Amino acid sequence: WLIQMYTEFSYYKEALVNLVRKGAEGEQQIKAMMEKFRNNPPVAIAGNKVTRILDYKSSEEKDPATGKTKKIGLPQSDVLQFITADGSKISVRPSGTEPKIKFYISVSAKLGSAEGYKATSKQLDDRLKVIEKEIIL
Repeated sequence: WLIQMYTEFSYYKEALVNLVRKGAEGEQQIKAMMEKFRNNPPVAIAGNKVTRILDYKSSEEKDPATGKTKKIGLPQSDVLQFITADGSKISVRPSGTEPKIKFYISVSAKLGSAEGYKATSKQLDDRLKVIEKEIIL
C-alpha cells in the first residue's frame, strides 16, 4: 500500500540533523549561524536554486529572484526555511532548551512505478546527504 501511495503522491524522505555547541561560546556560534543564514542565505542548495526563503522571526517570505516579500500569517519564531526549485525544504532553528541548532531536511521525487522504488529511495538518500554536507557549516 505504501509504495502505491508513493506512486500516486510522490515519495518523500526526511532527515533531522542536530549540531551541539556547548557553553556560552557555543550559544554565540549558534546565533552567528542563524545570522549568517539570514544575512547571506544560500542561492542554491545541492545544485537547486533557492526559490523561496521564509523567515518566521520577521514574519516574511522572500522570493530571491525578484526580492519581493510578503507577510507570513503565522506566529513569530526563530526559524528559517529554504525551499528549492526541486521542492526540497530545509528548515533551520536553534533549540530553545539545549545548546544546539537543528536542521530539518525534506526531499521528494515522483515515483513512476513500484519497480522504481529502490532506485528512487537511493536517489533521495543521496540528495539528503548532499544537502546535509552543503547546508551545515
